[in-house]
Amino acid sequence: MTFHRLPVILFSFVLTAGMAWQTGLAQEPGCAVGVNVNSFQNFSAAEQQTIVEQLRHSGVRFVRTSLRPDDKNMTLAKNLQDAGIGLVLVSGPEFVPNILPRPADARSHMRSAMPLSAADPERSRTYYQAIFDKLDEKGVVLAGVELGNELNWADFNGDFPVPGQGKSFNLQDLSQDPEARKVAQGFLQYLKVLAVLKDVRDHSRLNRHTPIISAGLAGATGGQWQKNLKIDGVSIPATYAFLRAHGLDNLVDGYGVHDYPPVVKAGDRAALANRNAQLDQQIFPAGNTKPYYLTEWGFSSKAATSAQDQDRARSVAEMRAYLLRLYRQGRLGGIFWYVWNEPDPDSIYRGGNLMEAGRQAIAPMK
Repeated sequence: MTFHRLPVILFSFVLTAGMAWQTGLAQEPGCAVGVNVNSFQNFSAAEQQTIVEQLRHSGVRFVRTSLRPDDKNMTLAKNLQDAGIGLVLVSGPEFVPNILPRPADARSHMRSAMPLSAADPERSRTYYQAIFDKLDEKGVVLAGVELGNELNWADFNGDFPVPGQGKSFNLQDLSQDPEARKVAQGFLQYLKVLAVLKDVRDHSRLNRHTPIISAGLAGATGGQWQKNLKIDGVSIPATYAFLRAHGLDNLVDGYGVHDYPPVVKAGDRAALANRNAQLDQQIFPAGNTKPYYLTEWGFSSKAATSAQDQDRARSVAEMRAYLLRLYRQGRLGGIFWYVWNEPDPDSIYRGGNLMEAGRQAIAPMK
């Protein structure tokens, strides 16, 4: 087919403009700082727009959330972009038909979960293609796409039995422990789905340069609560060591992690130093070739006003100082507070106002 020159020029302009928008989101200010919005896709269009206005008015530059490829939610993606807010889209794998989830367990508060080993790459391809096609139609360029959520522990991965052993599996366990070997099979299947996502992304008209972030991993460190409830997980260092050994770095632009740090007593420098050392070892281990994206972090608070929320504001400032060090070392690509919405105890927007802790949490990384 032969195109007239004018449409070609216009198409080139649109594509270049889209890529410039995406580059600005991905590279400026160097570390994407934003928030999670829970259940964004399930709100009415009017409720969604109210939250968009809250975010815009509060100076939020990035949002992490899940959206379905329907017209309402793709319009939300466009409205976020029009408001100057970059979207990190979280999507999961599709699964083979007739696979039942592992049942929920009330005692341990574990939800039902599909086994990652049953992820279906080709069904996933169809779903991802629908998402990227809709984004192209709307002219939306994502700030990032994150595949999966906390796949390294029982709450989100049905390959872990409940109850389990109460362990944090290490790299050796993934080849030797019978339960951990099953989990490792799911990790390998996850890489196949990641490859499909990358292929769809690479052939997108507007999003071919959108960063891919691996699933935000939980800090399954084998604490006493895991032992008490017999809940299993694979440590973040072991999970990423396994995935990298099987080709992860060819598929992603960054590594997702989650962390909800313990609060330290005001002025206790030794406790703060110890917490930072644990973060270095268990959540952000050095030696990886890609930056980390802290796609969930936060502190809980029951405060109704900023004046009542000073302890949380202090905790945020301490954590931001630690994260600034990671950023200056080139080890951090983004941070996303959990969560925006009230009445969640981690929310930073309450009573129509952004809390002081929230202002610190969303401040650009300098």
